[in-house]
Amino acid sequence: MTRESLWIGALASSLLACGTASAACTTTIGSVMSLTGSLGVLGQQIAKGAQLAVADLDAAGGVNHCTPELSLLDDQTSASVGVDAAKKLVDVQHVPAIVGALSSGVSAAILTSVTTPGKVVLISPASTSPTFTELAKAGKTGGYWFRTTPSDALQGVAMAKVALDAGYRKVAVVYLNNAYGQGLSAEFAHAFTTLGGTVTQNVVYNPSQPSYRSEVDKALKPAADALLLIGYPGDGTTIAREWISAGGTQKFLLPDGLESQDFVNDVGAQYMKNVRGTAPGSVTTPSLDTFRQEYRKKFGELPTQAYIPNAYDGTVLVGLAMDYAGSADGTAIRDSLRKVTDPRGEKIYAGVAELKKAERLIAQKKSIQYIGASGPLQFDKYGDINSPMVVWSVDGTGKVKHTSMVTVDEIAKLRAKMAL
Repeated sequence: MTRESLWIGALASSLLACGTASAACTTTIGSVMSLTGSLGVLGQQIAKGAQLAVADLDAAGGVNHCTPELSLLDDQTSASVGVDAAKKLVDVQHVPAIVGALSSGVSAAILTSVTTPGKVVLISPASTSPTFTELAKAGKTGGYWFRTTPSDALQGVAMAKVALDAGYRKVAVVYLNNAYGQGLSAEFAHAFTTLGGTVTQNVVYNPSQPSYRSEVDKALKPAADALLLIGYPGDGTTIAREWISAGGTQKFLLPDGLESQDFVNDVGAQYMKNVRGTAPGSVTTPSLDTFRQEYRKKFGELPTQAYIPNAYDGTVLVGLAMDYAGSADGTAIRDSLRKVTDPRGEKIYAGVAELKKAERLIAQKKSIQYIGASGPLQFDKYGDINSPMVVWSVDGTGKVKHTSMVTVDEIAKLRAKMAL
């Protein structure tokens, strides 16, 4: 080999090494979700939305030219475990953003004790408590809180409409003693009574009890047209079984936390023939079809449950905001999230091809509007969004299915009527 060819070979090796080093850099996005515990049966599916998003970001060219990675930790549906997981992500792995948590109680604990003090973005795909809006209004989130699902201030109204449309005038409520249960029960009670209904009982329960017979007995009297059960699979299954065995009506109102085929199967589909449920829905966009197709290729058929598209969108938004900011800094991501959902920007949808397009536009310093699988994602100043509510039921074969939608306009009109 000549001296010239040796020099060329060395140069090529040097360039290759530089390219490899660049490709080898990673950008870590944190995630805290319930993979076990009361929400585990739902959380294992929701996490797949975030995993698909990271795969798409990677295939589209990465985040700031680095390979995106998802560091997914289990909170066991426990606030204390969730806080420990978030501390590990922030203090040890130095993530600038966390996708999660799912339970409102877990998210609230992480937000107030870890992410806001640490100037780290927390973007939840599933925490619906109105508490977060109040925290933001009081200036206690630092603007680091976002969610890709609507507040239960909307779901409570939608559930009241569903109940009244079904002819229910008297409803008993049994709700989980956490931020989610407290918030949704209060919002439903306010909407339902304002619109003409009566809440016969509003009974709180604590998680992880071997029996809930005393709570069920209290909720049974006086007799109600239907039971609104607000909780998660696990404890919710125990309560539903004890309600049925005690002779309670088999007309159920169920929210997003119980939109689960496993829950229906565990209670017994034969007892779930008269279910009316609500959950945050998705505005039909090109993103939703793409998301369904990509999910099917990677994981199989998309389950009928809430929040999987919301997890995808939250994770994609973090990646796009990092690209826009040119930084993996929490404050820069916070300030860029609304820049990549700018209604004046060029529309970007879900999927690898669209995310490649977004990367090119961001490199050209052009504004974009990511329209997600769950909808347009227009964050207000408190980190909240509007979206419709899907209505779901259990069909004759015992399968959970979506039946209709309560639109954003319908919810807005009912809220206006309530304010009169």
